Amino acid sequence: MTAQESFIPRRVVVTGIGAISSLASNARETWNRVLNGETGIKRAANLDPAKHKCLLRSDVDDNTIPQRFLSGKALRNASRYARMAVEAAGEALMDAGLLNDDLRPKIDLTDAGAALGNCIGGTYDDMIPAHDVAQERGNYTRVPPHLHVTFPHNIGGYTIQQRFDMHGPSSTVVTACATGSQAIGDGFHAIKFGRASLMIAGAMESTQHPLFEAGFEAMRALCTDSNDAPEKASRPFDATRAGFVLGEGAGMLVLEDLEHAQARGAHIYCEIAGYATSNDAYHPIAPQPEGFGAAKAIRDALNDAGVEPGEVDHVNAHAASTPAGDLAEAKAIKLALGDRAEEIPVTSVKGAFGHSMAAAGALETVMAVLTLHEGKIPPTRNYTNLDPEIGLDIVGEARDAKIKVMTKHSFGLGGQNAVLVLKAWDEAVA
Repeated sequence: MTAQESFIPRRVVVTGIGAISSLASNARETWNRVLNGETGIKRAANLDPAKHKCLLRSDVDDNTIPQRFLSGKALRNASRYARMAVEAAGEALMDAGLLNDDLRPKIDLTDAGAALGNCIGGTYDDMIPAHDVAQERGNYTRVPPHLHVTFPHNIGGYTIQQRFDMHGPSSTVVTACATGSQAIGDGFHAIKFGRASLMIAGAMESTQHPLFEAGFEAMRALCTDSNDAPEKASRPFDATRAGFVLGEGAGMLVLEDLEHAQARGAHIYCEIAGYATSNDAYHPIAPQPEGFGAAKAIRDALNDAGVEPGEVDHVNAHAASTPAGDLAEAKAIKLALGDRAEEIPVTSVKGAFGHSMAAAGALETVMAVLTLHEGKIPPTRNYTNLDPEIGLDIVGEARDAKIKVMTKHSFGLGGQNAVLVLKAWDEAVA
C-alpha cells in the first residue's frame, strides 16, 4: 500500500469566527442585526447625484474599525482592506481561544497558515490616490515609499501572518464574487489533505472609491430605483429585484483539524465537510441562464463531503438581487438538489450588508456557521413579492430550524462558482 493510498483525509471544524461589516465591527453583533432584519445600506456621502445613478452603498464606518492588533508604523502603512482583515482575523483567533490577554498567540502558531481572498486589494485606496497626487504635482518624485507594500492583493495575508507569527501555507485567491467561499474552501482543503492543522480562512474588501461604483453602474448591475429608500434597495429573489448594492468588510474563520481542536479543548461551531468550484465558461458577466455551471459546483461539493442531495436541509444562497443571477441560482439549486429543492429553506443575507464582493462569501459563511450553531435561519430582507420563476422556499422572516447539512453558494464574474458544504456539530455523535 502506498502512502497516498493509506492517507486518511482529516476532518475540518470551525473553532473561531470574526467579522467586520456595515452593521457591526464583530461577528456576533453582525449576526444579531442580520437576524433582526436590519440593514447597513445607506446613501454614500462621496457619490455625487450628478455623476452617479446609484447613490447607495453599505459602508464600514472607519470609526468602528478596531485598532487592537496594529500600531505605529505597521498601522500607518497598512491599507484599509488589510486593517479590516487583521482585525477580523484577530477576533476569530480570540474567539477560538488562541490568544492571550496581550493579544499574542497562546500556542505555537508557527505551522498555521492563511487562505485569504480579495478582489481589488488596495488599488482604489492606495494606488489610484497616489497616481492622482502625482498627476496634480506633475511628477512621481514623492510617491509613498511603501506604496508597493500596501495595494497588492497578498498584503492582507502577510499582515495577518506576520502579526500572529504564522509561517504555514499562504495563499490569496482572486475569483470575483466567489472569492470568499473559495478562500475558505482552499483553507479547508489545506487541512483536509494534511498541509496544516490550523488555518485562518476568509476574505476582505474595501469598496468606497467612486470609480468602483461607476464601473458597476456602467455594467447596469446596481440598483438605481431606491436612492430615496436605501432600506428597500437590495431585494434578493424578490419579483421586483433590480440590481445589487455594494458593500464591504471582512469575514474570517479559524479552521482546525478535528484532532487538533479536540486536543486543546476548543469550542467547535460546526464542520466544513465539502467544497468545490466550477466555471460557467459562458460569459464574463452574465451567468449561464440554466445554472449548469453552478449546479456542477453544488454537486461536486456534495460529493466532496460524501453527502447526498436529499440530505441538504438549508441553502445560504449567493443571490445578490440581480434579475438574471438570482434566477440562474434558483435553477441551479433545482438541478443539483432534485425533487426536494422546492421544500428546502433558502436565504440570502445581502439585503443586510450589501454585496461586499470578495468579502461576500466570507461574511455570509460566518452567518452560515452561526445559522447551524444557533438553529436559526436569518431572513432574506425585502422578500415580499413572490417570483413564480424562482419557485423556492425563500425565508422572508427569521425562522427556527433544525439543520444538519447546508450549502453555501458564491458565484461571480468570469463564470466563477464556489460552494461549501457545512455540517452541524453534535459532540454526542462526533
